[in-house]
Amino acid sequence: MQPQNLVILSLDEVRPDHLSCYGYEEIRTPYLDSIAEEGVLFETCIASSCLTPICMSSTLSGVNPPVHGMRNPFCTVGSKMLQGILRDRGYKTAGFVGNGLLAADRGFGAGFDFYDEPVEENAWFHLQYPDQTVAFAEGNWFIERLVDWLKANYSSPFFLWGHHYETHEGAEQSLLDQGLLKEGELSEFGYYDGKIKLADDEVVGRTLNTLRELGVYDNTTVVVMSDHGTTLGEHPANLIPWRDNVRYPQHTAMWDTDLHIFLAMKGQGLPRKKRIPGIVREIDITPTLLDLLGISTVHQFNGVSLRPFIERGQASGLIAYAEELFEKRGPGDFQAVRTERYKYIVDRRHDSTEQLYDLANDPGEQSNIIDIADEDEQLLIQEGREVTDFLLGTSTSRLAVSDEEKEKIQARLRSLGYIK
Repeated sequence: MQPQNLVILSLDEVRPDHLSCYGYEEIRTPYLDSIAEEGVLFETCIASSCLTPICMSSTLSGVNPPVHGMRNPFCTVGSKMLQGILRDRGYKTAGFVGNGLLAADRGFGAGFDFYDEPVEENAWFHLQYPDQTVAFAEGNWFIERLVDWLKANYSSPFFLWGHHYETHEGAEQSLLDQGLLKEGELSEFGYYDGKIKLADDEVVGRTLNTLRELGVYDNTTVVVMSDHGTTLGEHPANLIPWRDNVRYPQHTAMWDTDLHIFLAMKGQGLPRKKRIPGIVREIDITPTLLDLLGISTVHQFNGVSLRPFIERGQASGLIAYAEELFEKRGPGDFQAVRTERYKYIVDRRHDSTEQLYDLANDPGEQSNIIDIADEDEQLLIQEGREVTDFLLGTSTSRLAVSDEEKEKIQARLRSLGYIK
């Protein structure tokens, strides 16, 4: 019997609480819902960061940022990733990405037979500075080429990753100009819901329907997920206005709005219509998929296979680590440790100031209890300090960029409003 194919579709900046499979009622996301209906939905998956290249490095490598080495946009991924493991076992591999920070020369192309990424010449957004215009490579509308690749390669076992950028803030004007969004319809927060609805139909739907047309849908494990979330006004984002003097709430910190992502998967070995409460992590995705595909590897993961939790119907005992240490971005340099009930945050930019939130009683993370923690909570704080102190200085990352490359990356980040 032919091995299971694998497809991962990741949508940039999409929060689970804006998807109908998670109970959202303003829009319907039927194709994303169908994966949850045919398989497993994880209620609380926590990202490894609030910055895309760190999130997707963690997802594809199954290890934490200090291990894979992608700790800011100038780093390269230092760990072998899922695509390389599968290619070594005879899979055809292809990646289609719309976020220019997921560049092949930052290590994301390693292990892919074919890698389709944004290029400066095809940038759909230009940011005007007083003395220059910067074209940055974001918004690679790849779905037609993805479908073509599937049609040409479906007869062999394949792994396909598509990372869709146009759900991210800033993409709305290009989509409006192309007639892909309707002016004034679902326009709140930069057409946030409108962009999600479009992605569900044009990216997820087109991919799933193509798999069905080719007769390989039932033999394909499909994962749908986001890289990170975003703040939609719940917390101050502390950003400079970056386009037409518009200040858009954004993902720059360790709030659950920034770190809580959606995750659902269907395939052989997975039950139908199963929701899994409890914390799981991005770093658990690759170990889980290799387990489902029946592939063993010598590579060591920080994540674990989620199959036992799926069989049990409840995730438990996992602790999530996340970081955002890029000193030019956001209101601080953060590390976070999240348990089922508590979240510990330390800000390295501001004298290692600390926060502790009781998520059971304060899910919105509005009340920092670090100064009134009881005895048990003090133990959690001490453990959080030890974990974050250790991981702060433990890294295999290498800054392997020229001055010219660094300026190109900084131009992209300025365009996104991430840095000044």
